[in-house]
Amino acid sequence: MAPKFQDLSEKYLDVVFLKLDCNQDNKPLAKELGIKVVPTFKILKDKKVVKEVTGAKFDDLVHAIDTVRSS
Repeated sequence: MAPKFQDLSEKYLDVVFLKLDCNQDNKPLAKELGIKVVPTFKILKDKKVVKEVTGAKFDDLVHAIDTVRSS
């Protein structure tokens, strides 16, 4: 999924893509963010989570991004 995530970041230049490695060091932050499944994609607009995609569901992720961008 990482290469596809990179491709999306190059395609959608008006979207900020961030990655959090849910390793031991970041476990408290992952818990605070409610991440229970890896990968988890959270899509924010105006500083609020408006969509979430869990699992390696590329088509669902693209659809969620497009939906938020057009709203």
